[in-house]
Amino acid sequence: MSARHNSLTWGRYKMTLEGQRDLAENRGFRLRNGQMTTYNQKKLGLSAYYDKRYVLPDGIHTVPIEYFE
Repeated sequence: MSARHNSLTWGRYKMTLEGQRDLAENRGFRLRNGQMTTYNQKKLGLSAYYDKRYVLPDGIHTVPIEYFE
């Protein structure tokens, strides 16, 4: 994979924070039935999901997740 696909830019990060999905493509090689094949797999690149703390409605402040379990 080329380095340009792995670069994190402010624009990509900001779009993710605003709710847009950042899709990426994983490419590789796989051995199946004794034959080498290539594959392309779409996946989520960046995510604004934060599982350590609960983000308050203002979108800035957070509190420990234990308060909302």
